[in-house]
Amino acid sequence: MAAKKKAEGQLPDITDPVEWAAHYWEQQDLVGDPRRFQAMTSLLRFERIVADRVEVELKQHGLNLTDYLMLMTLMLSESGTRLISSLARNLLVHATTATLATDRLEDRGLLYRSPHPTDRRATCVTITDEGRTLATTATEALSEKGFGMESSTPQMVEILLASLTAMRDTVGDTQTKSS
Repeated sequence: MAAKKKAEGQLPDITDPVEWAAHYWEQQDLVGDPRRFQAMTSLLRFERIVADRVEVELKQHGLNLTDYLMLMTLMLSESGTRLISSLARNLLVHATTATLATDRLEDRGLLYRSPHPTDRRATCVTITDEGRTLATTATEALSEKGFGMESSTPQMVEILLASLTAMRDTVGDTQTKSS
């Protein structure tokens, strides 16, 4: 919903931290686009809320978000195998984080490493049947909880997805047909 314009001198709605910040942004006449600041703050708050809800559910399956996303990326890959460096780029984590996640998941028998067939410097990671089973079970549980967005309507999710995809496209994070 669009933010309501506050009357001069009216106190902000302190129940909404984004509206509260917008009020004081305008009051202090700060530099920059206050709507973009509000959008950024709202996006980051919503991301944290969703991530926290997802983490609670994943914890019941012995996973954290990085481990789950790694298993899902492997499971969704055509062959179930990816390079560790590719996983790190895809998940937007440091290579060390991807390696540590690989260590944890390999210790549990959920994936395994193998040398790249032609590049001695690269390591491949492949999901195991046990990893697929756990990823599927965790995904079913997350799906029941709306992937952390259980209070959102399907229309809200579609609008959010379309908006985020369009915005990601503007910064080069997607490969649209026109690219």
